[in-house]
Amino acid sequence: VWPYLNVEPRKYRFRLLNAANSRFYLLKLDSGQLFYQIGTDSGLMEFPIGVPEIMLAPAERADVIVDFTNLEGRKIILENHAKAPFPGGKMPDQNTAAVMEFRVSLPLSSIDTSVIPSFLLPYPIFKENSISRTRYLTLDDNHDQYGRELMLLDNKTWDDPISEKPRLDTIEIWHLINLTDDAHPIHIHLVDFQILDRRPFDAEKFKKKKVLSYTGPSIPPEPQERGWKDTVRANPEQVTRIIMKFGPYTGLYVWHCHILEHEDYEMMRPFIVIR
Repeated sequence: VWPYLNVEPRKYRFRLLNAANSRFYLLKLDSGQLFYQIGTDSGLMEFPIGVPEIMLAPAERADVIVDFTNLEGRKIILENHAKAPFPGGKMPDQNTAAVMEFRVSLPLSSIDTSVIPSFLLPYPIFKENSISRTRYLTLDDNHDQYGRELMLLDNKTWDDPISEKPRLDTIEIWHLINLTDDAHPIHIHLVDFQILDRRPFDAEKFKKKKVLSYTGPSIPPEPQERGWKDTVRANPEQVTRIIMKFGPYTGLYVWHCHILEHEDYEMMRPFIVIR
């Protein structure tokens, strides 16, 4: 239930994946030390960043370095501080807050001469003036004719006709309008995208009048999200904007919420890339 890893007093690189069906993780080390993040879902970042915590929604990934140098004999707990369900649920208790333990118990096998580089890879930014289309897509909580809960994308079921038909090699911006009380990790197949911003809006007004009325300024992506992504956390009562280029293939793909129960409740839609 609570695994541990014996480590040497040196730097380690870890690839973190949230493979939970619904739980979000806000990861911290109880020693107070930083994670040095070097990658996002789909590759290396432009430069490393030191962060005290990492938020991972289901299916999100992070590439990090943890430095155990000069920590011989220490036991360090990797903790979770995210509410469940997220973001309106309860904080983890003593059983669910502890993820795993690092035991700095192994002798140093060789001198650690590794250095975290100051620059990794160039990060080309998609230009908003280069887009061919903007789409406004809602995240909805609904019920079927028998009163059973339905979680929907753009208020459509899986079997409704395909409405998203981007052209090959074109760039689009999608506005993900979250009308539910939950945060949804939205995953888009085929493409890697960039997060532009999030912005609070009046959800009740949108439900009644279909008018998008913002209630605050745009919020830039968090530093740990500024890289190539294929899954984005769409927060409740916020519009999350992402920009992407469709390719390199044509064909039929899907986009969906990566909370297993939500996609099983129809929060999954097909899209087709055409020439």
